[in-house]
Amino acid sequence: MRLRLAGAVLLVAAAYYVYLPLPSGVSEPWKLMLLDALFRSFMQASDAAHTLGVCHRVHLLNRVVSWVEVIEARSCSAVNVTDSTLGGVPTRVFQPKGESRLRRGVIYFHGGGWALASGSGFDSV
Repeated sequence: MRLRLAGAVLLVAAAYYVYLPLPSGVSEPWKLMLLDALFRSFMQASDAAHTLGVCHRVHLLNRVVSWVEVIEARSCSAVNVTDSTLGGVPTRVFQPKGESRLRRGVIYFHGGGWALASGSGFDSV
């Protein structure tokens, strides 16, 4: 009986933690709620690590985000996708298959910034 009660309490606590009121027009709201709960969990874990003196909260968040953001290059029947470096900078090259002549290209430079949650907790950075 105690195990069922503890399980019910944990389930209610998890549902309370995950639930986020969203506008009615949001498609797939549970995915957004779970992603928000995951981000909040990472923020709280980084705050705990910072408080314990393990590392700075931003360093831990940066490490977690770098694990998630690497996506492997996948080609399709029309485009060959390869990872390369240009001047020491990691790049992803998209080339149409079957084309041998030179074509124009697009170079996209990302500024490298990202945001997670709110900036209110980062006043000591």
